[in-house]
Amino acid sequence: MPSINPGGPPGAAAARHPPGPGPGCSGGAPGARPDLDARLGGAAPDRLSLAATAYMLLPALVFLGGWGAAWVAVAGVAAGALALARLPGWRGGWPLPAGRSLALLALGLAWAGTSGAHHLVYSPSDWQIRDAVLHDLSTGSWPVLHRHLEDGTAWLLRAPLGYYMPAGLVGRLAGLRAAEAALWAWTGLGLGLVLALLADLARAAAPGRRGAFAVMAGLFAVFGGLDILPNMWLDGTAGAGVLGSWGRGGEWWPRLFQYSGHVTAVLWVPNHALPAWLPALLLLRHGRDPAFLRGVAVLLAGAAFWSPVSAAGAALLAGVAALRQGWAALRGSLLAAPNLLAVALALPVCLYLVAGSAAVPHGFLLALHPPGKALATWAFFLVVEVLCWAVPAAMLVRSRALGVAVALLCLLPAYVFGPGNEMTARGGMVPLAVLAVVAGAALLAPAPDRRRRLARGALIACALLGAAGSAMEGSLLVTHRPWPASTHCSFPEAARQSVFADSTEWAHYVAPWPEPALGAWMREPAARPVPPPGVSPPCWPGGGP
Repeated sequence: MPSINPGGPPGAAAARHPPGPGPGCSGGAPGARPDLDARLGGAAPDRLSLAATAYMLLPALVFLGGWGAAWVAVAGVAAGALALARLPGWRGGWPLPAGRSLALLALGLAWAGTSGAHHLVYSPSDWQIRDAVLHDLSTGSWPVLHRHLEDGTAWLLRAPLGYYMPAGLVGRLAGLRAAEAALWAWTGLGLGLVLALLADLARAAAPGRRGAFAVMAGLFAVFGGLDILPNMWLDGTAGAGVLGSWGRGGEWWPRLFQYSGHVTAVLWVPNHALPAWLPALLLLRHGRDPAFLRGVAVLLAGAAFWSPVSAAGAALLAGVAALRQGWAALRGSLLAAPNLLAVALALPVCLYLVAGSAAVPHGFLLALHPPGKALATWAFFLVVEVLCWAVPAAMLVRSRALGVAVALLCLLPAYVFGPGNEMTARGGMVPLAVLAVVAGAALLAPAPDRRRRLARGALIACALLGAAGSAMEGSLLVTHRPWPASTHCSFPEAARQSVFADSTEWAHYVAPWPEPALGAWMREPAARPVPPPGVSPPCWPGGGP
């Protein structure tokens, strides 16, 4: 990526971040490790933080306005708008010059080009289902209810819809093709906000260091574990060759859990990555500021509608940040008007998200798998995915956020939730984003002695190996042909024709209807008929993934 360093009028940076150690300093003895806790987290809320929070919250407001009964729609949208209006930061200004902001937005749109949102390049198989969700939101009335003609059962589309709602609204107004273009633009806007936050964090973590943004954003974009090493071994011993993961990817090598690298996240699951990355970066930037914490529930309520498990990781980080402020600040945050309003608008959203979720598979790892094998895989997994980054980074910088992130990453594999284990694949995205930023800051830190030069060398080696693994994940874009999204298949039709038809239960996407907890406040849905199996035309007559 080109080097785009944040700038602005004289004194703007000082207004965004409290005075701290200058270049080459750490707040301690000369030669001490830079203290990221002093450099990051103290920025006052500004219009960038407002924009990121509004980006997270807007889909929930569209949902409440379109799916809720009249009184819920009015109350929910009003509560959300009032919460945004009461957030601090309206007087804080925008931290980046206009030209650089536009350049970052352009980079975000280009980055979104590697996702499956537009089908101009290869879209992984998960997009068979995502396209169907967007189709259902773009065609017909809200809420979305399907009635199966073969047995008369009715199923409500009940999924984290935050990623899709704005594009679905565009689709209702302008058609499905407009919705697909809007989804790409919406993804690019979110990634542009990610880059803007990284630009400001890079300036704060390495003040005065040229190229700091290029290092931090470049590492963030390709960040991931050293999956290429176990994949080379497993593929080599299986006879597929040491580069057998080319054109296939290989983050599911442990078979029990995975921590999705950032290339994988954008390619496969931007709907989970964005609600993890934006809250993580905002907490790194503002987590020590009491004013930000007095509105953090607005951010978390919005993120939960995108990805509840990702938002849970952000909530844990926010809780740690609030506890560090002391009881008085914590009490003030809990009783702050934006946070109380966020709780009110989150209630119907949470009722919607948990409806029928008891059917989602879950349980403790050691109860579901042989303990000996599970523990050995768990330990090796942490070495390859987490500790390889965390240990050398801790030798170069000081950071409590790093400790919290590593603790979460070490504990998350203990519990299994959802198909493919969402607990690690999605819940790990927030602490992984923190680890990526801290690793980037560590690469930019001074290395005046042999010990720290070795640590930096280890980080560089991890970056090269991680980038090689990310290239294996990204190889799907160049080894597989694009395929068009279905223009007519609803979610049930796509689900039973998709590559997941024989391996996935869909309790994480649908809930049986009627549902008393939802019927009390949701609009009465109009059922859409679903033809019996074998009657629907092919969803992908030209071939799918």
